[in-house]
Amino acid sequence: MKQDKDLLFLANCQNDDLRTLCDFLIYNKKGELRMSEQLSNSNAFLRYYPEHMNLMATELSEELRKYGTNTIKTFFRHGEADSYETIVHRVCRKMDVEVDDDDSVPTMERQLMTEVCERFTSQLSDHELHQIADEAGIVHKNLRRQALIWALLTAVRHNAILLSRIINYAITYTAKFLLGRCATMVGFGSVGRYNGVAAGPIGWVVLAGWTISDIASPAYRVMIPAVIMIASMRFRQTALLTQKI
Repeated sequence: MKQDKDLLFLANCQNDDLRTLCDFLIYNKKGELRMSEQLSNSNAFLRYYPEHMNLMATELSEELRKYGTNTIKTFFRHGEADSYETIVHRVCRKMDVEVDDDDSVPTMERQLMTEVCERFTSQLSDHELHQIADEAGIVHKNLRRQALIWALLTAVRHNAILLSRIINYAITYTAKFLLGRCATMVGFGSVGRYNGVAAGPIGWVVLAGWTISDIASPAYRVMIPAVIMIASMRFRQTALLTQKI
């Protein structure tokens, strides 16, 4: 399988991030290996998991693309899976995120992360909203709930740091729901005080818009959290390089 230019950056990502991505791909909610995964038997996995994940970045990207591609189509392509760009576009459409056919991968990922933030924020309690508003420097003393949510979402669209933090909360609880552990996201700080957020955001992050049509269809239950994870990793390597989180 040819390497995907949009996934080459994985080789330079943090080990904990790559391990979380890998676990999304290979484990189900019960902590059991997925029946369709092919990564855990690879030489790279046996040699490098879980402490040297960057050395199996190529295998991670290949596994991700296989999940996002119709298996019958892959057979007739002699094993060549869809591009990551195609997969991101497909996930955005499944999540009702507005993207154009000619949008770049970073543009689609940013739109997806913004949508994640909007849905996630709407599920927070008033107390949690106030805490995030304090972090963002938003004066909220006299704001009602809907006005505060609107203020936060407006800030998200212009504040890369706030966007990255809320994305971190969403991924953290997705990992807790799917893997039984919180994701360790380097550079984001503690999210311990947001432990009140649980089933609501997780339900749509993992399952929204996903139905089984047949066993050859793209596995959105895997692809949605995996693409969100990759989007957050790329975002930190680009938009936040010169900013202190």
